[in-house]
Amino acid sequence: MTGLLHPARRLFAVSLVLICLLLAACSTPAKRQEIVTPNDVWEGRLSVQVAGDPPQRISADFFLEGTARRASMTLNSPLGTRLARMQWNDASAVLEVGDEKRSFESVDAMIKSSLGSALPMQAFFAWLHGRPESAPGWELQTLDRLQGRIRARSVDRTPAVQIDLVLEPR
Repeated sequence: MTGLLHPARRLFAVSLVLICLLLAACSTPAKRQEIVTPNDVWEGRLSVQVAGDPPQRISADFFLEGTARRASMTLNSPLGTRLARMQWNDASAVLEVGDEKRSFESVDAMIKSSLGSALPMQAFFAWLHGRPESAPGWELQTLDRLQGRIRARSVDRTPAVQIDLVLEPR
């Protein structure tokens, strides 16, 4: 197996990683034991655009539960077919696309492998919680908690990445 994915699978993997990062970026203050609460669960629509050669775009329904340290995210097609599943904890990360399962040493390594670029996980989770936290190399363009809309884009990074989320009401 080579380290490079087919362009279509790479786009899908990049989108999955972005979704996972967005969902995992929300961390809670350090506790003795990390517990997933209803505030650590999101679902909705995700769109990721990567300005590469060729440009890539993926849209999917997503379900994310967890925190930046431990989470699980599933991406589904509009018809409900599972496109990918990501799981991570402090020790490892796993990306499943179809029958292919890849393991990584961290969620950051999984995202970099898929997108070719790092994502600001802490800021993404803050955005999911409605907090406009800044992140170096990223611009939060839209954070509309009432309508559940988030748009962020990378600045001064190659490849340029734009992420759009529409969250389902809780």
